[in-house]
Amino acid sequence: MKDRIFRAAGFLAALVFIIVLSPEPQFFRITFVGDVMLGRGIQSAAERSKDWRPFQDLEPSTYWSDVLAANLESPLTIAPPQTGGYMLCARPEMVSALKTASFDLVTLANNHILDCGEAGKDQTHLTLSGMGIHPVGPDAKPVYINLRGRLAGFIALDDVTRAVDVPSVLPLVEEAARRADPLIISIHWGSEYQPSPAPRQRALASMLANAGADVIIGHHPHVVQPMEFLPRGTDQPPAIVFYSLGNALFDQHGLPDTRTGALVNLNFGPGGTLLYSVETFEIDPVNGVIRRINP
Repeated sequence: MKDRIFRAAGFLAALVFIIVLSPEPQFFRITFVGDVMLGRGIQSAAERSKDWRPFQDLEPSTYWSDVLAANLESPLTIAPPQTGGYMLCARPEMVSALKTASFDLVTLANNHILDCGEAGKDQTHLTLSGMGIHPVGPDAKPVYINLRGRLAGFIALDDVTRAVDVPSVLPLVEEAARRADPLIISIHWGSEYQPSPAPRQRALASMLANAGADVIIGHHPHVVQPMEFLPRGTDQPPAIVFYSLGNALFDQHGLPDTRTGALVNLNFGPGGTLLYSVETFEIDPVNGVIRRINP
């Protein structure tokens, strides 16, 4: 990415910052939410509802998004379960919730993508692609999307199922950073229900930022964790890391924090500006819908 200068824009309804980038002629927006689970109680809620639109309350925040993205924790498949732990698979037709909400991209690099085996993973890829939704992962292969003349790159990583192979991944990030502007990394990491990032998260974030990641989006803790700017040297602007966006749609009842999620809008604008905002929302796990906190 070409040189840019960071400056703070202050506060509106949510925390907002502006980063000045190299001049670009067009505006585009990339929006991320956290963990989406469409099986278990969420699937049951969908069956009970005559008009189930779980993400409808977020539409004012996502209407202008060129890319709306999430981490999908549910394989979409009819394949039988293959794991002895939690099984989060959902029927393929549950993809309609993502399509109706205009999701464009979901990451699959997480500890549940193989809940229904390789067949479940493959059917998930086919189901998403068939609906025009880009699947990213579970391997570290980048996905590129042309957004108004700029090539945005997306990489999905999983540090939960097994530790990220740093020596193998960093060259892939460096290569993608040379092609993409911006490069966004979505990573499954950390410990569940912890409000602060672990040292491992911070170390990985620093390495990924120095390899060329502009924005890092974290998930898996199921609760919202803080964000920070990561310096990348005197001739580089800081990278931005959101350590966890928490749940976006899940049926977890136990802890109040698992029923609060965050949405991040990344606005790449004319003149090379990048403005981001963070909003919070609540999850109704019984009815399987999201309620806005900041209308």
